[in-house]
Amino acid sequence: MFLSSVPPQQGVLHTYGFNLTAFEFTQNYQSSENILLFVGGLGNGLLNVPYLPALSKSTSDFKGKWNLVQVLLSSAYSGWGTSSLDKDVNQLQKCIKYFRSERGGSRNKIVLMGHSTGCQDSIHYLTKILTKPDIDDVYKIDAAILQAPVSDSEAFSNENDVDDLIKQVQEEYIEKGKEDELLPNKFRKLMFNTPVTAYRFISLVGKRGDDDYFSSYLTQDDYKQTFGVITGPILILYGESDQFVPGYVDKAKLINKWEEATPKKYWSKYSSIISGATHDLSDTPENSIPDLIRAVINFINNLD
Repeated sequence: MFLSSVPPQQGVLHTYGFNLTAFEFTQNYQSSENILLFVGGLGNGLLNVPYLPALSKSTSDFKGKWNLVQVLLSSAYSGWGTSSLDKDVNQLQKCIKYFRSERGGSRNKIVLMGHSTGCQDSIHYLTKILTKPDIDDVYKIDAAILQAPVSDSEAFSNENDVDDLIKQVQEEYIEKGKEDELLPNKFRKLMFNTPVTAYRFISLVGKRGDDDYFSSYLTQDDYKQTFGVITGPILILYGESDQFVPGYVDKAKLINKWEEATPKKYWSKYSSIISGATHDLSDTPENSIPDLIRAVINFINNLD
């Protein structure tokens, strides 16, 4: 589906904090007992991930107990260049607490679904928030889905002069304590013409930055510190034709490494490489979106 042809969507707009909103896709404006909480990637905003309308319909049709909710963090659209994973998960906590509250519908189950860099938000939440020994129940989620968990560092690795740019930012900004300063235009051109701080540039593009969860060069020990510490069910959905994954990355081998690092009882049997799927499933074979939706529905069905 072309984004310009997405039909009007019915739903409820929630406010969970100052200038923070979440859109709940509904049938007949009915709230649901459970929600699938979707977090987009770099540049994503409301409704600009092509499979969301189909996913929302299938989710709402499933037993009448689930709705899809797209959360808009302050890092949505072009806000990601001045944000961080820590800031994102702080806002996710507010959103999840809201939907657990009476005002937000007292939801029972909440499944966090990340797309692209939203996968970094999701695994950051799993590893930095849910592992706290004193975490309040209002911040807990029941499961997580990572769709297109791709390394930004590897995605940018083929860009011209990227190594020189990383070195320059490291030496002229990070090492001098100027990580919050905005970078000049030559850096923005690499980052989709988005204003970006020195910190976020290094976090995304540099190796072993705060955003670096999914790179193929990470070791099994690295994965054990991330996938290995999760405390609930997780579903991985990777695109066979993801255009942001370098050709040298063996997708099946990489996912197997993640599975080996994850506690066996939490790895979903529905995890897969979706045939023909691109990064956001635009311009893909007709079966790609149904395959994704089928995996998601099977996954949440197993949570009952």
